[in-house]
This record gives sequence, C-alpha cells and structure tokens, in this order.
Amino acid sequence: MPEAPLVSTIIAIGIIPVAFLLVHAFLSGRKGWKYHKLTGAAAVTWDLSMSVGYMIMRALGVSVGESTLVMKGAILLYFIVHGTMSAIVIMIELGVAATGIYNWRTGKKTVWHTRLSKALFVLWWFSFLSGEIFYLVNYVI
Repeated sequence: MPEAPLVSTIIAIGIIPVAFLLVHAFLSGRKGWKYHKLTGAAAVTWDLSMSVGYMIMRALGVSVGESTLVMKGAILLYFIVHGTMSAIVIMIELGVAATGIYNWRTGKKTVWHTRLSKALFVLWWFSFLSGEIFYLVNYVI
C-alpha cells in the first residue's frame, strides 16, 4: 500500500466538515431553519478554497508528494471522472453562491438557487464520497 501524500491527507480530512455544513445548509433551506445563510456560505467558501486551491496546485504541475500510484487504466479513468465531476461541482457552487447573494441582497427567492442547490447537493456528495473512498481504499485499508 503506497504512503498517502500529505496534501491528499489534508484535503481528505479538511473536506469532512463541509459535509456537515452542506447538509445543514441544504436542509435548513428546505425547512426554514436558522443559520441557513451562514452554513451555506461557510460550506461553499470552505469547499471552494480547498478544491480550487488543490486544482490550481495540480494544474501548475505541483506534485502531490511521494505517491507511487500508477496513473493508467482504471485509476486514470477514475481521476478523469472524479476531476470532471469536481470541476462541475465548483461551477455549481459558484452559481449557488451568486444566486444566494442575489436572493439575500434583493430579498427575492429565485428558483435558480433552489435548483442549483439540489444539483449541488447530489453532485457534491458523489464527488466527496468518490474521493474519500479512493483515499481509504488506496492509503488506509
């Protein structure tokens, strides 16, 4: 079993609180609970800072460390799907943030914020779980 690169460990652990914030924001938006804006903004900001930071680092060619994973076949296909899904999630997060800010500033509730947040909730969990499961299978178990 290869040793987990430090940056992968930081991302795998650091993204876990976003799951709790995202669930609260999603449910509070549907049920009218308190702190919807706070947990939603925190979830999107936290996730974007970690995800975009990681993607920029990788795009600049920064190595993730001492990883000995061979990037071909099924692992390469996994990273293509996971990376594409993560990029889509980032775009939807920006849309959710923009429509949320619009709703807050105008006092109007747009249908786009609701639609985008539903899509974000489903796709974010797919991206999150696929990353966490990959990390666990390749570096922990």
